[in-house]
Amino acid sequence: MTVGTAGHVDHGKSTLVEALTSIFPDRLAEERERGLTIDLGFAWFTLPGGREVSVIDVPGHERFVSNMLAGVGGIDAVLLVIAADEGVMPQTREHLDIIDLLEIDSGVVALTKADLVDDEWAELVEEDVREALRDSALAAAPMVHVSAEARTGLDELVETLDNVLAQRPPRLDRGGARIPIDRVFTMPGFGTVITGTLSGGPLNVGDQPGLYPGGRGVRVRGLQSHQTTIDTAQPGRRVAVNLGGANPSQTRRGDVLAVEGAVFETRRIDARLRMLPSAPRALKPGEDVSLHIGAASRVARLRLLESDPIPPGGSGWVQWRLDAPIAARRGDRYVIRRLSPANTIGGGSVARALARHAPRGDEAVLDSLTRAASGDPATLVRDALAAGLVTMAQLARRTELDSAATEETVADLTAAGEVRTLRSYLGSVPVIEQLTAELLSALRTHHESDPGAVGLPSSEVARTMDLPADAVSELAAAAAAEGSVRLEGPRVSLAGHTVEMSESEQRTAHRLLAHLDQGGSTPPSLAEALTAAGGTPRLASALAQDGRLVVLASDIALSRRTYEAWLRAVRELFDSAPAVSVREVRDALGTSRKYALALLEYLDSRAITRRVGDARLWLGDDSEPD
Repeated sequence: MTVGTAGHVDHGKSTLVEALTSIFPDRLAEERERGLTIDLGFAWFTLPGGREVSVIDVPGHERFVSNMLAGVGGIDAVLLVIAADEGVMPQTREHLDIIDLLEIDSGVVALTKADLVDDEWAELVEEDVREALRDSALAAAPMVHVSAEARTGLDELVETLDNVLAQRPPRLDRGGARIPIDRVFTMPGFGTVITGTLSGGPLNVGDQPGLYPGGRGVRVRGLQSHQTTIDTAQPGRRVAVNLGGANPSQTRRGDVLAVEGAVFETRRIDARLRMLPSAPRALKPGEDVSLHIGAASRVARLRLLESDPIPPGGSGWVQWRLDAPIAARRGDRYVIRRLSPANTIGGGSVARALARHAPRGDEAVLDSLTRAASGDPATLVRDALAAGLVTMAQLARRTELDSAATEETVADLTAAGEVRTLRSYLGSVPVIEQLTAELLSALRTHHESDPGAVGLPSSEVARTMDLPADAVSELAAAAAAEGSVRLEGPRVSLAGHTVEMSESEQRTAHRLLAHLDQGGSTPPSLAEALTAAGGTPRLASALAQDGRLVVLASDIALSRRTYEAWLRAVRELFDSAPAVSVREVRDALGTSRKYALALLEYLDSRAITRRVGDARLWLGDDSEPD
């Protein structure tokens, strides 16, 4: 697990970390010279129970709070350091506010420099600290008196920290691996190295995540944790990752290393905002603040989604428009600070990382944000499908769920009869029923206005219904499987619709079908047969609609009689083998590979056969496919 320090400047955070770990965390020459932590420092040690602990030492000075925020986002517990000779100071209170806003509710309070005060003073300071913690997330945190210089209380502090961490639940393996990057450097012979705390899922050597924002693909060349080389890092670990394909000049603190789908690149987020009681006033719409999320910091402009401004101590729904993209996901915690004078005034959690413009004071929008913030996968999927048909990729993006959670939820809702999948599109059952009714209505109107016309092209139906053409094709295919419509190539018609033909057209149709049958096992192309018979494409469509012509592919057609003979021959092949190849079908029909393949692909499309590798399985029965 990972522990982060917090506390006022010069209260002994780095000295205490060194006493616990034998590692001095200040890594910059300027820090060592000034005795002041400026940037994040790192150390580690093993607790008596065997648990490995990473320690992030954060700056305490007000000028370096932004660095402090970069370090505390991924911690499991906080080590709040307060000097016994000074007590609670301004930066102590601001760090407490940040801990509270990030909902870090596990920790230990270390009253350092205990050797510099007497017992009476120590008791007064402890009372003062308890009062400061009374309304914070650390109100129940245990308190230990220590002196790093005199090395007193250290064993008790380690034991207390061990007990606190033992009560923390393990990091969930959920949502895909991601690391908010808090350090970037290069090593001779290795290249770019990033560090951060891993969450979401494991990361392995050889994985190919991306760097976000931007989605630049990289490769994990090596992993280290606590200066030990490892092959796999688990969520919760501090890790150093050697990246292949990463340009160090284009990789910076605040970026996120993540597998696809673990984060979303965005410049606008919907969020819950809680203003601190100490904030001087409510924020005005359009006001800019400094927003800190993960290890990133951006200037963000406020857009209120509630009707009224949010006063100090209040909370509500807001939308933040960022000056540059970030990588985030629902549930991420954030903190906001005033730009001038710089101080922490509030924070909250992301409800939607991929926010869209929404009207202010709209109850439906506010209700949807409440549902989104719940994170319930079924609720998120239901909301996303309420508007119409979507692909699985679109659904994952709209719900901001990882692919595994999306697929599992869709499967559950499908089993419950709430969701139906077409081919690449899916929708709620009521939506699909409504769209199917609209499809049938459009076809009925077409047939009534022109009884002699063949079916409508699916592209034209798509324009009428204001849907993507491929979505209408899938909707029509599902309706055809249920027997309400007929599909012939790109055209759709009602199942019972027939095109009336004149005597002359009937004679031409007879010549066309006869010409196709004369070709035997290698019939002429449909275009050649139409030319020979003096027919038109409209005639072919009419014959296909009344079932006398079966169009296998764009220019390959069979008479119904030939098609039924071929279907029987293929069916007989499956009587002696569970799967058959194109070659076996070709030989059984005495035809060419082109015709055998066209027939099988047609049967695949009608769910009579299914392709598995280079072979076909029989799914249908002896009944006619129509």
